[in-house]
Amino acid sequence: MVIILLATLNSEPIGTNDYWLSKFILCHLKEIHKYNISDLAKACCVSNSSVSRFCRKIGFQNFNELKLQFFQYTNTAEKKFFYPGVQCSNFKDSYIDGIIENLLLLKESICVTDLHRLAEDIVNYPNVAAFGSLHSQSAVLNFQTDLLSSGIVMDTRICFQEQLEYMEQADSNTLIVLFSRGGSHLKRFLLHHLQLSKRKRPKIVMITANKNLASNKYIDQFIYYDEKEGFTAYPYAVEAIKGVLVLEVYRLVNKKNYKFAKMIHRLQRK
Repeated sequence: MVIILLATLNSEPIGTNDYWLSKFILCHLKEIHKYNISDLAKACCVSNSSVSRFCRKIGFQNFNELKLQFFQYTNTAEKKFFYPGVQCSNFKDSYIDGIIENLLLLKESICVTDLHRLAEDIVNYPNVAAFGSLHSQSAVLNFQTDLLSSGIVMDTRICFQEQLEYMEQADSNTLIVLFSRGGSHLKRFLLHHLQLSKRKRPKIVMITANKNLASNKYIDQFIYYDEKEGFTAYPYAVEAIKGVLVLEVYRLVNKKNYKFAKMIHRLQRK
């Protein structure tokens, strides 16, 4: 829920109703369950109908359904920033050592054949998109920029609702890559009854550290990497995977262009 609200905050123009509603809820996460729709509307200087539209836009039927998400909200900072060595006096070294350890786990666990297969699909599919959330989404935006250097124009969406709509409208000419270390991204799509059982649906690739998603019927290619839980695990693993994919795509595109240029040269000589 917090991820969806942050995505809304990041994608809405400053000053719009949805911007103020998402910002107010994020600023009052521990108290929002005490509000009724009129309280929230008054606090944000909007109408009750604007609150209702906002709730539907981010995937809820009404404000009460949204409010239920926050009855047990607790501050997650202590859990979020934990990693082995966090209590050390030299936490700078322990933090960087933890990052290195996780990158070594990534190096040992991820399959280069899987990455090569995905890179080939990125080069060959007519439409390519990638989605993530929070830390993963920043890597996706870098992925989009880096792929452009190889002539690949990739789509992405920051807002969860727009990601949902993109996946529902995509057909078999589309490749969608989901970066989600715990797999929660796919779970949120499925909670919204995403129609992925249609015949001409997109090819979905999941890159995750969650082994339990390997047999999910909606995933066409499963790419797993190992990591130690904790603050040192992200976003470095996803950034490294993105980097390897970008390099492999660049290599494949150059090879393809070289073969094409060679063929044209032979034809011209004839």
